[in-house]
Parts: sequence; structure tokens; C-alpha cells
Amino acid sequence: MTPRKTEAEARAALAAMEPIMAIEGRQMSEDDKEILVELIRGTKTLKEVENMLLREAGYETD
Repeated sequence: MTPRKTEAEARAALAAMEPIMAIEGRQMSEDDKEILVELIRGTKTLKEVENMLLREAGYETD
């Protein structure tokens, strides 16, 4: 999969979201931040994230 954005662009987008999340009293784990960077870059699909979350919850996926 070809990235749509550079890693630097994706990390800048994430950094721009962090103050808003802090105002709302929310935090992201480092693992979640990495997944979001991959989603923003386009190197991971929503389906891949969905399957990962289902596996972590104990469900079998395709």
C-alpha cells in the first residue's frame, strides 16, 4: 500500500489533535497513536484495525 501522507505529516496531524483531546479530558495510548498515524498515512485500513481489535477481544477473523 502506498502511503498518502508522509509520516511527518501524519504525526503533525496527530499533534494537532492532542490539545483538543486534552481539553476534553481524553488521552491516547502510544499504541493507539501509532495506529492512528498508520490510518492517517493510509498504510493501514479500517478493516485491518477492525480485525486487530476483534482478535484482541478474542474473536476469530478472516
